[in-house]
Amino acid sequence: MELISNIPNEILFVGAIYKHPDYLVEYGHYVKSKYDFADEATKFFYDAALIIYETRTQEFNKTSVLTFMAEDESRLSQYKRLKGWSTIEYYMSLANDDDIKGYFNILKKYSLLREYQRNGFNIEGILKHRQFEMFGAQDIYKLIRGKADKINTVIITNDDAEILNNGLLPMVNERLSVPDMGLPFQYPIMNDLFRGLKLGTVMFNGMPSNAGKTRYMMAIVAYVTLVQKQKALLLLNEMDLESVRYCLLVTAINNPEFQELHGHRFHKDEREITLGMYRDANGNFIFRKQNEDGEYIESIDEFTARVYEESEEYRNVLDVCQWIENESQGLIIAKDVSADYSDKSLRFEIQKAALTQGVKYVFYDTLKNDIASIGEWAAFKVTATELEEIAKNLKIFIYGSIQLAENAHEYLPDELNSNNIAESKMIKHVAWTMVLFKEIPKDKFAKYQYISHDPEWGGDCAHRLNPDKRYYVGNIDKNRFGEKKKIMFEVNLNQNIWREVGVCTRK
Repeated sequence: MELISNIPNEILFVGAIYKHPDYLVEYGHYVKSKYDFADEATKFFYDAALIIYETRTQEFNKTSVLTFMAEDESRLSQYKRLKGWSTIEYYMSLANDDDIKGYFNILKKYSLLREYQRNGFNIEGILKHRQFEMFGAQDIYKLIRGKADKINTVIITNDDAEILNNGLLPMVNERLSVPDMGLPFQYPIMNDLFRGLKLGTVMFNGMPSNAGKTRYMMAIVAYVTLVQKQKALLLLNEMDLESVRYCLLVTAINNPEFQELHGHRFHKDEREITLGMYRDANGNFIFRKQNEDGEYIESIDEFTARVYEESEEYRNVLDVCQWIENESQGLIIAKDVSADYSDKSLRFEIQKAALTQGVKYVFYDTLKNDIASIGEWAAFKVTATELEEIAKNLKIFIYGSIQLAENAHEYLPDELNSNNIAESKMIKHVAWTMVLFKEIPKDKFAKYQYISHDPEWGGDCAHRLNPDKRYYVGNIDKNRFGEKKKIMFEVNLNQNIWREVGVCTRK
């Protein structure tokens, strides 16, 4: 009998060990005899079930299956040859309704193994392990990580010391063809100062509470994924996934770098989208029809159809939604980690995404110390150091948003420094780059101006602040790549617009 090392999806059809006179499944392996009927049957029915579930109906019964099979003559013929519904009933009879959690854990384990296998890891040794049936998904991860760490240790311990002054000429010449730059992002001054989003580094950006730190982060996430077409992992422990989806949508609607791609040039507040408020051709909001008693006399379907007919704004929003879905397929992986943002959990999620899905850009909102060490400032630095080590070892970029302490309100925006970080100023030592943001109060506008290049004058010019706008200062407190400046942004949080206008100076 022949051992099949890659585990077929169909074996997990009922999540149980299935034995048959002509073949058997044992310890997660599929052992094939001279008869291949069972292999063919399980694959056929598994593939069919998947298509039915994803494209037809989630009601899996004899009628829905037969309807699907009858759509194609060759498929129906094969269905009959493999004894049709009676075979499916036999599979289903093996399932234990009281062990759904167990099935789910098995699926997690095999899914993780398949992802490792697709990315070039040899999993055969794990499959043959005498305790394989006892392994969970976490155990699989630990085994793979253990192998990687062992390889890394061997490489490190076998590295010879190098003569530092050798190889300077090739290094310099190599930069002529491949400049040492990271992934460009949408803010020209910062992009130049930081040399893009460089792999192997960490960036921490801080703001006071409720100032828009998640929104600023999402503006960068949107650019990395929708414009630069890079995969990103988004870890959240404050805002929920729905709120972040709204933020992604308004970012794509209102900012010019996205408007150039989806072709719609209009502006829309997030609040209006969340409340379902859209304007007609005269600029008036369209409301659902009511009688004198305030009761709705228009169904939701009728109202939706009327809004679609009367509001170009609504149709444009739908177009942008579809554009985002089309452009970001598989590029944005988001997870709510508010239940467990321990150092161990963060490492697991980041390494899993990097090793199994090829993610190179990770965004974490909001950076907190290990959940088991609440209140210990030293633990906050440990978490930051952990992220820095992960970024370096996996050669990925990690962005972490941080919250500033209450005393930040006592400082002017261009005076912020690492002492204003809520948990620990020590994380500045770990960061490659760190920017601390704060809004300029309206009564302080007269103190500030920004310097930017004016093409008409052919040089840099000073600009006053517009009293009708909101301005933030991004104070670069750490930059391992060189110069530190204070960058001014024109901000609209309702539309998630962060426009880098120039370098902030005092008058």
